[in-house]
Amino acid sequence: MIYQFAIQVILILIVVSGAISFIGNYVGRFFGKKRLSLFGLRPRYTAIVFTLISGILIALITFATVIFISFDARTAFFGLEELRGQIRQAREDLKKESEKLEKSSKELESTKSEIKELLKTRENLKKEVEMTLSRRVIFTSGDVIYSTLVKGGQGRETAELELYKAIKYVNDELKKYNAKEAEYEENDYDSTVSYLANMDSDIVLRIIANRNLSFGGTLAVRFDVQTNQLLYRKGEEIERSLISGKLSAKDTEQRLKDLLSKAEEAARKKGMLPGGLGAYPYEKIYDSVRRVRGYGTLTRVSVLAASDVYTIGPLVVEFKVQP
Repeated sequence: MIYQFAIQVILILIVVSGAISFIGNYVGRFFGKKRLSLFGLRPRYTAIVFTLISGILIALITFATVIFISFDARTAFFGLEELRGQIRQAREDLKKESEKLEKSSKELESTKSEIKELLKTRENLKKEVEMTLSRRVIFTSGDVIYSTLVKGGQGRETAELELYKAIKYVNDELKKYNAKEAEYEENDYDSTVSYLANMDSDIVLRIIANRNLSFGGTLAVRFDVQTNQLLYRKGEEIERSLISGKLSAKDTEQRLKDLLSKAEEAARKKGMLPGGLGAYPYEKIYDSVRRVRGYGTLTRVSVLAASDVYTIGPLVVEFKVQP
């Protein structure tokens, strides 16, 4: 397609140039034969002038034809300086982009190095955390890991099911610390199942740590079973003390808290399992402080069971204040 266009242009130029040459030559010969003179020149010089004019016309018409036909030619003649400016600007832009690219490459390398250092730091921190966790004691020997109330005397199958649920709960807890499943003695397991199967009463089943457990370690446990006996009936006195109504509110409050601790100790000695003390609302303590100080004299304060208290607890109490 490009060659076809070029051939057309060349043919047009040949035809136009030939036509102008023919006309110029014809006019020159005409003036020469007639011996005509132009601008007072001799006929010979007049013919030369027409020959020159025809040559100039050939050049001008050729130039005009090329400019008219070819966009590239128009660009080359009239837009060359603009094109050079664009090329110069493009080179400058390319240089700037190259500099930016080089700068970005350096920044990328720097970022890669920083990321590499951060990853290395993270790995070191991870190792430190793992080492710290491995030294951290999750459970100490004697800790109660699981405690529940089981109805005894329902046969071996039911007893094994209850014990299985208790062991599963403990193993699920151990997974949180990346620890292995709990280990226990088969004799301890068998005797516990027999106790649950044959003892016709409510039984407190507890699983207790036999040794300290660190993160990722293995826990040895033992089973503890006790009948859930009634220790205190509702309203029964657990502990009492005499408190002066002339003490400050702070001292009176401390005496009441000490009395609660003594009540818990008394319940433990009677058979209540550790951790059985229920929460005692502060507003009740504050009300008891106000009543003791309101009497203004030596006051007897008793700790009473607010409900029946069993071996498993909880120990829910209330104060009884009397002058």
